[in-house]
Amino acid sequence: MKIDIKQAADFLLKKDNFLILSHANPDGDTMGCSHALCGILQQLGKKAKIACADQFSERFAYMKKGLEAQEFEPTTIVSLDVADRRLLGSLNEVYGDRVQLCIDHHLSHVEYAEKTLVDPDTAACCEIVYKVICEMGANITNEIAACLYTGIATDTGCFKFSNTTSQTHFIAAKLMEFDFDFGSINYTLFDMKTKARLSLEERAINNMEFFCGDKCALVVLTKQMMDSVDIEDCNGISALPRQIEGVEVGITLKEKNGEWKASMRSASKVDVQKICSTLGGGGHLRAAGCTVKGDLETAKKTVIEAVTAEMKNLGLAE
Repeated sequence: MKIDIKQAADFLLKKDNFLILSHANPDGDTMGCSHALCGILQQLGKKAKIACADQFSERFAYMKKGLEAQEFEPTTIVSLDVADRRLLGSLNEVYGDRVQLCIDHHLSHVEYAEKTLVDPDTAACCEIVYKVICEMGANITNEIAACLYTGIATDTGCFKFSNTTSQTHFIAAKLMEFDFDFGSINYTLFDMKTKARLSLEERAINNMEFFCGDKCALVVLTKQMMDSVDIEDCNGISALPRQIEGVEVGITLKEKNGEWKASMRSASKVDVQKICSTLGGGGHLRAAGCTVKGDLETAKKTVIEAVTAEMKNLGLAE
């Protein structure tokens, strides 16, 4: 059942013993949502904790500030920024059919929860969670504001992506009125690079492949390449192929559990959500992903054929 902001707020105010689910391979938005809502619920005297199939990057450790480690048996399951229950990873089998409330912003959202609040016109799920928190009449703290700001900043590429709206800037501005170091957050997320990240970038660039008359670029990250690198450093590589002049679609293939996770980014003409949906995935107009089975060459062939077909339809490839 689809619900609105007020109905979501009422649901959260009436329930207790929350387990908040983030999607696997977590990014700043799903973590920002989860930690902000967890903090609000605990502040209201409720029991709340977060679960994710994959470990959070230590780069986001500041989000834990002010949260209590609580042990209890959850009775209310909420998912945030999870477009499809399959994106819960290993948690899908346990909780996928038990989600009572889902808040999301993906165009490709597949309904799986009892109650669903989805707004694909928002740049980040944290924008929606911010509105829900305001509707709840809860007190946003400095720590919660930092979490929400992080989600908005990461899903807009520090407000550079085309999904950024005037509403995005308005909410970010309201959050910046709180006392947290947004400058440090932006440096850590967008400018700071570890030596391991630089080494990973070098290997990715040296092995980059081009297709469709150089309008498509692909990089591969094998498990061996990623083993000693922070998850957020690996996620950051996804933007690399699209940064090259003339490239319309950038693809990053990451090896995980014998499969290949494809992340696609486009400039202005190609709907990568449409491409990824044909491969069982989804996402946004300019940023989407999917999972491809098989060996590396099979995965490459699958994604390149899908991208090439769409670019031909648009007259961008022969």
